[in-house]
Amino acid sequence: MVSSPGAYVLVVDLPSPATICVGGLGDVPFEKGIYLYCGSAQAGLMPRLARHMRPDKKRHWHIDHLTGAGEVIGALTFQGGKETECRLATFIDSVPGVVPLGQRFGSSDCRCSTHLFQVKDEISLSLVLEILRFLFPSQR
Repeated sequence: MVSSPGAYVLVVDLPSPATICVGGLGDVPFEKGIYLYCGSAQAGLMPRLARHMRPDKKRHWHIDHLTGAGEVIGALTFQGGKETECRLATFIDSVPGVVPLGQRFGSSDCRCSTHLFQVKDEISLSLVLEILRFLFPSQR
């Protein structure tokens, strides 16, 4: 089966605080917690997600540095491409209890300030995930 393109939101658990060198962004301090990252894959969504979940990958994208220190514990997938990725980031940025992080993290190829967010509590995480499922078409 050929994997179709799409957008996604990764859910990453960072088990302890860390300062991580994130390529051109330099050293970025991260608190222990849950992070949401918005991305897209036009050459195939499932291979991209599988790559994000591998701990032994070469660091290519900003998110690779965070997933190397933490663990991808889930992902939501959506129809669409780069425009959907940016719409997801804009929505997540508006949710109370979710904090945008890392100026230009994952968004060096668009006008968004960031595509990475820290979720400050479990209620905010549940709220974000439920609203995303409702507002955005899922990838089939």
